[in-house]
Amino acid sequence: MAEVGVVNVGFDLGSTALRFIRLYGPFALLLFVFLETSMLFPFFPSEVVVPAAAALLISDPLSFAVFVGAATVGGTVGAYVPYYAFRGPGSRGLGRLRDRINVSEDTIDRGRRWFRRWGASSVFWGRFLPALRSVVSIPAALAGMTRLRFGVYTAAGTVLFYAAVGAVVYYGRQQSLFAAVWSTAADRPATTAVVAFAAVAVGLWIVLHSRQGRESH
Repeated sequence: MAEVGVVNVGFDLGSTALRFIRLYGPFALLLFVFLETSMLFPFFPSEVVVPAAAALLISDPLSFAVFVGAATVGGTVGAYVPYYAFRGPGSRGLGRLRDRINVSEDTIDRGRRWFRRWGASSVFWGRFLPALRSVVSIPAALAGMTRLRFGVYTAAGTVLFYAAVGAVVYYGRQQSLFAAVWSTAADRPATTAVVAFAAVAVGLWIVLHSRQGRESH
């Protein structure tokens, strides 16, 4: 019965979040993503809200860019809240927020194991995984990851995640997703090759840079 109650609360909050997004647009999306990623309000069901928000807000390339930009800003800024809260004495007083972040020790341990296995690159890849999207900020802080590196990896993973969600919703609403991908690749092979190469290059650079960092320690 308790699980049913949590699910109902999640859907109620999701409906409320969507009403705010319908009223206030990208600003409400930015606030929602910030609250989720900061772990200050962990009960928002992002897997429901974000695709629905994309369907509400995206109607053309400009609105797609605004959607991705708002979500990226909210997600990147929000990720710094648990990062500073768990970073230690040098966190400029934000360590007091630690008591407001509702996260279990099991979840933190899972994030630590992920971070130990994959290193700093987990901050990038973790933004794609619901179970780690927010919590990966904590082991990064505990491991002493620098603020700049943390911000770059977080922003890169966040922008790609929300761009992917927005693209799936936008193109999937107009035609079959596979037909859209095939049509784009066929009509613009050079652009498709450049985008694919850039994505692979960024991923490889992050993984190799992370390995070098671990070996230097």
